Amino acid sequence: MTLIFQIVLPMFVLVALGFYAGKSGNFSNTAAQGLSRFLGIYALPALLFAAMAKAKIPDPIEWGFVASFFVAAFIIFGLGAAWMLSIRRRDEAAIGGFAPSFSSIGLLGAPILMDAYGSSVAIPVMLLILFQSPLLFTTATMIAEAQRTAGGRPVVAAVNAVKATLLSPMILSIVVGMGFNLSGVHVPDAVMKAADYAAATVLPCACFTLGTSLSFGKLSGKFGQALVLAVMKTVLHPVLTWVLAVEVFHLPPDWLGPPPPDWLAPAVTAAALPIGVNVYAFAERYQTGRELVSMSLLLSTLMSPISISVAFMVAMS
Repeated sequence: MTLIFQIVLPMFVLVALGFYAGKSGNFSNTAAQGLSRFLGIYALPALLFAAMAKAKIPDPIEWGFVASFFVAAFIIFGLGAAWMLSIRRRDEAAIGGFAPSFSSIGLLGAPILMDAYGSSVAIPVMLLILFQSPLLFTTATMIAEAQRTAGGRPVVAAVNAVKATLLSPMILSIVVGMGFNLSGVHVPDAVMKAADYAAATVLPCACFTLGTSLSFGKLSGKFGQALVLAVMKTVLHPVLTWVLAVEVFHLPPDWLGPPPPDWLAPAVTAAALPIGVNVYAFAERYQTGRELVSMSLLLSTLMSPISISVAFMVAMS
């Protein structure tokens, strides 16, 4: 629990700083939009490129572990997107699905899981980090781009959506980074260092712009919707992951399983993590759902100490 707050509290300090900057007039809405464009078009793609290029692909891969986590994530994605459509928030369908399905694995998950379960979960954590961005970012980007090109002739709109998805900075960075990884071609040191510099700005910039969004936006009407997304992330996602892991893919409880790595406990605990701050960067990139993501991210983060603790107890019982 202490570790959670050691990581979360600095984030809230940055959010509070952004909120103060917006409210005090020291940081204008125009400046915040410029920072958010840097975040979505340059910094976040740099983070994704560096992560994909440097990722060590585990061998062998426990596909039941991967499937239990990501099948649950895609079920949540579908439910969230469908809910946005049902309440006539079509422009926020991508965000409604992306937010409750995308876990804060890199920032919160890795240190928390390693502290809770030891070094035996290093491979499971790497698998989650390796697959999460390509799977969920790509899906959310396809939906967002399809909405951008909606209208007119369906075939032309579909082709434009696919083309825009493939040319999206986030998808390009994932593909190029993974291309370097799989081919074994060395990324020039200067390029990787520059990518690392840009990637290091994602967390502070996302938290700061999250705070400015809270200061400029009107969140009173978003609380109920944001609470639903936060509950989907911190409650429904881990429950579905546990059901799939135990009942469908038959991952044994870790105390009955083989020597490390352990599989069941990290899957359920990772699913109980709050919404990843990169979702806010995505919302800034497409200029949609920012107020909804702001509130749902904060609520899920506040709920996460309880959800992670419960997931730990259930997975290890």
